[in-house]
Amino acid sequence: MKYVVLRSWLLTALISACVAAVAAPSESVPFVLDGNRVYAEVEFIAASREPRKALVFVDLGSPSMVLSNELYEELNLGTNKVLGVRIGAMDIPVASRLVSSDVWFPFSIGKDRKVEGLLAAGVLQKYQVVFDYAAHRMTLAESGTLTPQGTAVPFRLNAMTGLIAVEATIDGQTFPITIDNGSGFTWIRKPAAQEWLARHPDWQRGTGAVGPSNMRMAEDGIETAGALLRIPEIKLGSLRVQHAGVLAIGPDDQGHDFMDWYSTKNAVPVVGWLGGNVLRHFRITIDYPHQVSYWEPQSALDVRDFDYVGLTLAWRHGEYYVAGIATHDGRPTVKDVQVGDKLVQIGKLQTRGASREAVFAAMRGRAGQIRRLILERAGVRLTVRSMVTAF
Repeated sequence: MKYVVLRSWLLTALISACVAAVAAPSESVPFVLDGNRVYAEVEFIAASREPRKALVFVDLGSPSMVLSNELYEELNLGTNKVLGVRIGAMDIPVASRLVSSDVWFPFSIGKDRKVEGLLAAGVLQKYQVVFDYAAHRMTLAESGTLTPQGTAVPFRLNAMTGLIAVEATIDGQTFPITIDNGSGFTWIRKPAAQEWLARHPDWQRGTGAVGPSNMRMAEDGIETAGALLRIPEIKLGSLRVQHAGVLAIGPDDQGHDFMDWYSTKNAVPVVGWLGGNVLRHFRITIDYPHQVSYWEPQSALDVRDFDYVGLTLAWRHGEYYVAGIATHDGRPTVKDVQVGDKLVQIGKLQTRGASREAVFAAMRGRAGQIRRLILERAGVRLTVRSMVTAF
């Protein structure tokens, strides 16, 4: 009788332990950092199909999951009600009606890395999520599993989209600003920047997006007219972020304000977002259920993140084109290059199919260094020697 009772007690304890383990799992996986953006491998699980591995873009600035048309069809999401997303050994159920497809995918980030989808904030918002940029690891955990470390910064959550906004104090004014690791660089509204520049004209470093600030690579005028700023300090509660590089943007060529559209995804209208150029210097825990983020500094921000050949680029079907010539102190920084030229080669780097990270790295250097560019204009190739500018 005692044996039966003991066996029953052990069985109950074992079941309880298993339930507890299932109720509070945690999983850590490596990620690739390219263009200050995070990419991780996950498995997709659909009914009657083998798990399908894919590299996805992890984007806290997007509300819903997006897949390539091919992957969407392969997973048969038109008929399956639930898509399983496995991160490490942790499974996340996603309603198929919340998953869409887009021709943006797949795209390459070099070295045969094909990105086939987007893992969005709307999917992650039930969990604790950690981005350890120094270790290149992402951790996902059930609420209450992890003990967060670092400076606590509360945020507001739009439960419909998963986007979060913290309070940022810049030059004595406080603004809501989004935490967006899907953006490679920090962007803010130009009207706010113009107020700061009226008091601190030395904050402006140039005009025209360069390096990772040129992250969209669209030909709508936003990046070519953007103002490059170096902000001495951004306060997030008691956390001080010093010497942040920022691109201040206004409306596009058609008069549409990108920040107005972006704000509709947030709980409140925002001044912009903190992107990968800032986030990559921290270990950040986002505790969605408790609406608090935690920040642990890992390195000083890069005060040379504007040291590039001054070209604003556009991306079309795997190739790079000149969208604009960046200016410094009101003067163009690159000669003998025209808007519309196709950028064929930078030094030894063939740009066709190259990742943005590779292109940015090839254009970077110390002020005054020369980069040999091969361009194509009206079917004719030409070579230009362009100087790196410290904006």
